[in-house]
Amino acid sequence: MKSLEKVNYKGFIWPLVIGIGLALCTGIRPAGLTANAWLMFAIFVATIVGCITKPLPIAGVTLTGLVVTVLAGLAPVKDVVDDKGLVTQSGILSAFSNSASWLIAMAFIMAYGISKTGLGKRIAYHLIKLFGKRSIGIGYAITGLELVLGALIPSNSARTGGVVWPIVQSISESYDSKPDEKSRKKIGSFLVFVAFHANILSTALFVTGAAPNMVAQQMAAQKGYSISWISWFLAAVVPVAVLAVIVPYIIYKMYPPEIKETPNAGTWADSELKKMGTMSVPEKIMAAVFVMSIVMWVLSGFFDIPQLNATFIAFLAVVILLICGVLNVKDLLGVSGAWNILIWLSVLVFMAGKLSTFGFITWFSASIANSLKNINWFLILVILVLLMFYSHYFFASGTAHMTALYLPFLSVAVAAGAPLKMAAMMLALTGAVMASTTHYANGPASVLASTGYVKQGEWWKMNFVLGLVYLAVVIGVGSVWFRIIGLG
Repeated sequence: MKSLEKVNYKGFIWPLVIGIGLALCTGIRPAGLTANAWLMFAIFVATIVGCITKPLPIAGVTLTGLVVTVLAGLAPVKDVVDDKGLVTQSGILSAFSNSASWLIAMAFIMAYGISKTGLGKRIAYHLIKLFGKRSIGIGYAITGLELVLGALIPSNSARTGGVVWPIVQSISESYDSKPDEKSRKKIGSFLVFVAFHANILSTALFVTGAAPNMVAQQMAAQKGYSISWISWFLAAVVPVAVLAVIVPYIIYKMYPPEIKETPNAGTWADSELKKMGTMSVPEKIMAAVFVMSIVMWVLSGFFDIPQLNATFIAFLAVVILLICGVLNVKDLLGVSGAWNILIWLSVLVFMAGKLSTFGFITWFSASIANSLKNINWFLILVILVLLMFYSHYFFASGTAHMTALYLPFLSVAVAAGAPLKMAAMMLALTGAVMASTTHYANGPASVLASTGYVKQGEWWKMNFVLGLVYLAVVIGVGSVWFRIIGLG
């Protein structure tokens, strides 16, 4: 007789207590909020708490939150369309049309192809040969790789999911470090966490590093400050350089790999490359598709062509791999991580979007503006940076977060007397580094937190510590550097 699947029923206690408790406060909710906005907030918070207590795997938790959203009458199943064919209310099925989620899912499948063909191991052995004498050296090599890719690939999810993660996975497995309790901390956990923070730094360095940066650029222009590619780079280069030096080292000390010294790594990697021999046909095709994807992702930053959409490029790459026989449909369906992310990230983005639709985010930003009157402008700017950073716990999309809060926060800072250019860049950089919070903070977080190398509790604890480092550098080093280059 088959038994029931295990369910952590105790894990439901806190989500239910918090969710029901907040829902019962609907009658005494803050002025300016509708009942729907408050109920959506209650469900969203309960879902996030559920992601922490894990009564079910995260996909199950978020699907439960989605069902509760419908049962509460906050969203229909299908889109509601008016007589003119316009969508008046988004249904829950629209959650799974989120392009970022699909990009990450396809990137996971590409990563599987890189691993299956052996191309990932070949790249990993070459990196180990060059930088592998110490594990921290590999960490800095990954950071450097991300910083270079940040200038080339405008999608942070594409950089991590399509390029960096397959390499990190292959390096980890080359040291027999797999996402299990026995071996994950040999080196894999360290490299995965470094790769995530390297992506944050590459995002912060370039205005084209990710979509939220370009939202900030457009909104700063509405206040009269035009942020060019070079002006963003000049403003970001010193804070990012400081972080690029200290963050991998802090991770190395805080979350040390078991394998620290590998003096014979170069010789070993060279011998493994000889064993692999010349590239196989599947490897060559995979390499060609890999390079094609990178080139197309680079071009997508310069040309507004539908076929150069980052998500479509990932779909195209997967289809080519299927047609050429590098992957088969069984491979595609077997990459469970891809479909897991597609479910939970899509749901969280949808729920966060509902918070905005019901006016919760507008109320939140207005409340902040009203409470920060008659205070020194620099203190106000620091408070706004902190609020921008920590409010990201309520967002599963950096783009949605920046769209909702950047312009209101910038307006508050300028009205208080803060220099426009300094406030614009400090809030913009905060928008880049605030992803160092949760496992659902952005696409790369979703990719790397789902690999199994870093446990969710570790992710939150260590990111809280590193968040303080980011804030110290952005506020401290940033404000001094901005004055030096004439932004303050």
